[in-house]
Amino acid sequence: MAKTPFLPIRDLVIFPGVVTPIYVGRANSIATLEKAVTNKTKLVLGLQKDPAQENPTFNGDIYEVGVLANIVQIIKIPNNNIKVIVEADSRIKIKKIETIENEYMADYVLLKETANTGAETEAIYRKVFSRFEKYVSMIGKFSSELMLNLKNVENFSNGFDIMASNLNISSDKKQELLEITNVKDRGYKILDNIIEEMEIASLERVIDDKVKNKMNEAQRAYYLKEKISVMKEELGDFSQDDDIIEIVEKLNNTKLPINVKEKLEAEIKKLSKMQPFSAESTVTRNYIEAVLELPWDKTTEDILDLKKASEILERDHYGLKEAKEKVLDYLAVKKLNPSMNGVILCLSGPPGIGKTSLVKSIAESMGRKFVRVSLGGVRDEAEIRGHRRTYVGSMPGKIMRAMKEAGTNNPVILLDEIDKMSNDFKGDPASAMLEVLDPEQNKHFEDHYIDLAFDLSKVFFVATANDLRTVSAPLRDRMEILNLSSYTEFEKTHIAQNYLLKQAKKENGLDKIEVKIADKVIFKLIDEYTREAGVRNLKREIVNICRKLAREVVEKDVKKFNIKASDLEKYLGKPKFRPEKTKKATGKIGVVNGLAWTAVGGVTLDVQGVDVAGKGEVTLTGTLGNVMKESAQVAMTYVKANLKRYIPKDENFFKDRNIHLHFPEGATPKDGPSAGITITTAIISVLTNRKVRQDIAMTGEITITGEVLAIGGVREKVIGAHRAGIKEVILPEDNRKDVDEIPEELKSIMTVHFAKTYDDVEKLVFIK
Repeated sequence: MAKTPFLPIRDLVIFPGVVTPIYVGRANSIATLEKAVTNKTKLVLGLQKDPAQENPTFNGDIYEVGVLANIVQIIKIPNNNIKVIVEADSRIKIKKIETIENEYMADYVLLKETANTGAETEAIYRKVFSRFEKYVSMIGKFSSELMLNLKNVENFSNGFDIMASNLNISSDKKQELLEITNVKDRGYKILDNIIEEMEIASLERVIDDKVKNKMNEAQRAYYLKEKISVMKEELGDFSQDDDIIEIVEKLNNTKLPINVKEKLEAEIKKLSKMQPFSAESTVTRNYIEAVLELPWDKTTEDILDLKKASEILERDHYGLKEAKEKVLDYLAVKKLNPSMNGVILCLSGPPGIGKTSLVKSIAESMGRKFVRVSLGGVRDEAEIRGHRRTYVGSMPGKIMRAMKEAGTNNPVILLDEIDKMSNDFKGDPASAMLEVLDPEQNKHFEDHYIDLAFDLSKVFFVATANDLRTVSAPLRDRMEILNLSSYTEFEKTHIAQNYLLKQAKKENGLDKIEVKIADKVIFKLIDEYTREAGVRNLKREIVNICRKLAREVVEKDVKKFNIKASDLEKYLGKPKFRPEKTKKATGKIGVVNGLAWTAVGGVTLDVQGVDVAGKGEVTLTGTLGNVMKESAQVAMTYVKANLKRYIPKDENFFKDRNIHLHFPEGATPKDGPSAGITITTAIISVLTNRKVRQDIAMTGEITITGEVLAIGGVREKVIGAHRAGIKEVILPEDNRKDVDEIPEELKSIMTVHFAKTYDDVEKLVFIK
């Protein structure tokens, strides 16, 4: 036995000595073919028992008898398939088939033929050839050259195989002929098949005559349908597959808008006049099927039970109150006004807080279908709007494909990572999204491929984003923005105990095993192993622990676990972060704790300042944006304008000294005006040689007159300060209203100060 590349064949039996074209389109089959071509080896070909099976398992899915074939020619065709012309040279018996690196390989043995010579074999060959001649004259589809070759054939087995391959019989019957190694017996079997086919051909003539007598000029377009009707009348259950008849029946059975139906009828009329295997015919057929598969009139009935919807949302997610209330508000309005159009929300917040999974729960609570459309990395407008049919390989865009997948015209569609779209020379996909997300325009959304207006107004669109600053203003204007904030350690602990641990136990087969992790252990896990705004890494670490526990269950048959803080290093290795320590009030000159908002939540932003030789200028380093650079200039101007109040340690300070301000983590881009009071404090500290408290953090924009202006992201910044071990924060007076956003558990352990002018800041930050 030899290990040889193997291709599973559908609906085609190849006989030895016959040159046959086959079409290869499946990924594994293409990889196998490429290997055979590279290694210049033969192919083992075997017939699938079930042609509809995309990935045969080879456990009874392939007939044992196949052929060993040579590759004659390879032709690549436009639809990414490959046309291969092969010539089989011998029958084989397939012993074993396996998949090696996505390539099919087979072990086989050659089959020996018997009774290929002798008087009886020659006699039966003549009889079969005589009948085959009559069969050919009835059908009228074979060349005279073929008949001449068969008449003068020297190898009876080869002659029988050529006749068998040209018979209009099923694949199963041809496979039966392939498996007969006794040439004489094969001849008798072919004779039976020819006689049976001649009877059917004779009956078809009668049927054709009957059909033609019934037809008139108006009925010619439906000739094939009438023919099948008469065939059913003559032969009972006999039926024939025909794409056009199926498409017409599907069109008649599908409820479509009038303009859509008229367009499809025109396309079907064009299709009926095309050659069946032409490229244009394939394009037209694919278009018709794509339009018919869209849910033009299929609607899911909404579940308008607010209590049940609330239970589902609370069951799957902790917190996210504003988003849940928005969904319940929508359901209440929908109950009072059933004709209300869909909603367009955008959930904005750091990664890992549950935006995507929340949308799944929204769909379940409403009883609607859920479809996810990934927009990350989309750069081509055609990916949203589709390609025009003039292009090779054209297809509908992501929105229409989502509607097809949903199967209803009112699903919940998740537009994931809408802030990760970009543009290039092929167009701006964000601009294409404007029509999708505009309730006034999406009633008549036109995909370039479908080329028909489709109503998207019933769809509940929910977009997700980490940072809305990268989303264009017109697109933001079309969505209702819901800002989802970072989780505190207390919230993360609750989520871990009530959601993540249960889910991890189920995923790792620990449902019946008792696993306890105390809250203080979860706190240590959060503080020393994750450090994130959401809970994605926390879930990952809990899953890692459960995997270790699963191994202990299998190896040691442990039935109960009580995870302690000291066990974390055993299961997860050394801590990834040093535990935060409460910062002391001891001061440092020129070192100030600021606060910043990033796409992953709030963080502390240190500012470090020193004075160096110069001419009274300020130098900035740390990958800063223009707004932050201007904030530093404003802070410097404010200090110089109030120099009498902030007495320099050297009266000639601004004549021969410069101030260098550095923002650590220099590779990380930083921008925005909210570091104004932080920069001012660092400058004054260096100028006057006064120490700044290290247990306090601040955020706020400063003006040249010393006023402290409001900033955004209060909740995230306070959480970030808490995560860094800081107990006191300074916020602008105008942000006092935003304190309600701060979690109650943080309010009880942190002190929040408010500053209207920089004088209020100065009183708090310097050590007297």
